[in-house]
Amino acid sequence: MNRAAFAEFAGRFAESWVAVASLVVTVLFLACALFAPWLSPTNPYDLARLQLIDALKPMGSPQVKPGEEIRANFALTQGQLIPEANATDFEVEACGANCFIVGLADSSAPLMSLQLRGLARDAIVDGASKHPIQPWWTLNAPENNQGKVSFETAPADARVEAIARTDNQPTGFIFQLGSDAFGRDMLSAILYGIRISVFVGVAAAGSAMLFGTGLGLLAAWRGGATDAMIMRAVDFTLSFPAILVGLAILAILGSGVEKVILAVVLVQWCYYARTARSLALSELNKEYIEAARGMRLPAWRIMLRHVLPNCLPQIIVLFTLNIASAISLESSLSFLGVGLPLTQPSLGMLIANGYEYIFSQKYWISFGPGIVLLIMIVAMNLLGDRLRDLNNPRFES
Repeated sequence: MNRAAFAEFAGRFAESWVAVASLVVTVLFLACALFAPWLSPTNPYDLARLQLIDALKPMGSPQVKPGEEIRANFALTQGQLIPEANATDFEVEACGANCFIVGLADSSAPLMSLQLRGLARDAIVDGASKHPIQPWWTLNAPENNQGKVSFETAPADARVEAIARTDNQPTGFIFQLGSDAFGRDMLSAILYGIRISVFVGVAAAGSAMLFGTGLGLLAAWRGGATDAMIMRAVDFTLSFPAILVGLAILAILGSGVEKVILAVVLVQWCYYARTARSLALSELNKEYIEAARGMRLPAWRIMLRHVLPNCLPQIIVLFTLNIASAISLESSLSFLGVGLPLTQPSLGMLIANGYEYIFSQKYWISFGPGIVLLIMIVAMNLLGDRLRDLNNPRFES
């Protein structure tokens, strides 16, 4: 296509604002698929960074760092509380006779609780609750991260253990679209899901186009028994629902990206074969093919250099439509649990992961991936419809 023809085609394409919007949305999704690792705020599948404390958080919730547990031992000897070797994070201050203040040396991280164990039963810990059986005193959210301990009489020698639990701290990261049951950021998971869905859709539709177009051209050129055999295989494949064929193949082969691509190829190749055969038969009756045969050109050159280029516009339109179909089929298979593995979740698997939480008001786990999948498929279908109209000989501008 020369520059003038392309400019005319682009002008006719731009006459439809729906088509232009679909093209923009499709390009946006392709960019998200290509640059997902750089666009996503986090890597949702880095197991070292996942925290169950972040699980099932609604949209706009802040991420928190779980609190730490700090333990220390003290020796209560001759009325003095002496820190042992592991008590470097604590400090002890006398507040009078038989009175001590125990707390963390660093008061910047607020404590959720401070528990003291091993004190004598006559010990008094201000503001603490005592265990009904064990000699344990617990201070919830102690002021200044400290607890005051006093005794009515001189305490006997004992070994005291202090357990401090720091409060959860915000990290500054916000779950814009919430988090799932594993604590993964849904925005990052959706971007990675788009990447996998688009890759599977393009790879499957492209492989089906190459395989089906080749068989369609072979059937048109050879005719006879070869044509009848290929077309009967097409009719046999089309007689089964696509989802049923995919389920049967994956039930036999198991889950995996390459197996999902194979399943989609075995479903979609027949559309290309039928379209390529029909277009090739129309081209083979034209005069330029008779001239090529008169020049004794080999069959492969006639089909690939002369027939195929004239069939490509319609095949490319079918390819555009089938990318959306391949993504939809892959998402359906993943939703049913037979598509991609858990380590490579697509949009369909993200929707499936949130399905069990929909009825407990945690809609965001499935809502985000579902909306993204819907917009992507609709945009690709509208784009393919517009290209099909422009390549239709009966199209009237």
